[in-house]
Amino acid sequence: MSNKVLSSLNVGQLAVISQINASNQKKIKLLGLGINTGASISILRNRSGDMVIAMGNARISLGKTLATLIEVKEL
Repeated sequence: MSNKVLSSLNVGQLAVISQINASNQKKIKLLGLGINTGASISILRNRSGDMVIAMGNARISLGKTLATLIEVKEL
């Protein structure tokens, strides 16, 4: 199965983060939020790329810019 950009997923879909195509500074910010390759996520809201995702009990809001830098594999 091919990778998709996080911002292209719909509400309710489950995915695993496969790659983060961002600068080191942005990767560090995402790591601070608990977002790293291999993490399982579900989509709670997608408003034209501005997203709220769930990772376990955590809810994380991502802007469109960051969401387009994250590649995922659907489950």
